[in-house]
Amino acid sequence: MFHQCDDPGAANHAVTYEDGPEAVSYCEDSASQNDRVTGIDLRSLPAGTAVVVDTRHSRYRFVMLDETGRNALIEGGPYFPRATTVRVEGSTLGGSLLKVGWIGLGLFVELSFGGKRIITSRVRSISMPRGSHDEDSLRPWSFR
Repeated sequence: MFHQCDDPGAANHAVTYEDGPEAVSYCEDSASQNDRVTGIDLRSLPAGTAVVVDTRHSRYRFVMLDETGRNALIEGGPYFPRATTVRVEGSTLGGSLLKVGWIGLGLFVELSFGGKRIITSRVRSISMPRGSHDEDSLRPWSFR
């Protein structure tokens, strides 16, 4: 159900890392033969990797702070106007099922910070900017 590629907001590419486990899952669009990201396992990303997530109502930029995929610097949306350290719980359909350490298309992202649980609107696209794994990605930035 959530691995369909005809979503107009689906990302067109993603960066994978040769030395680690597969970080992203793809599906193939038969019309254009382009790979599109359907989900990303944050636990397989090195610290410093940036991930941009567009939801129905907001855009978020995550920079992974460690190898666990759980701690990230986030900016965007109504709750994070400036860079804030959060714990990424994972993705959910909105009930009690949680896919830990994962962000997937069509799912909600659950975040924790300051003793509060934040649930985003549905994810529409996931992308990893080129050159996102470097020291500059740890610096706060804003959306223009």
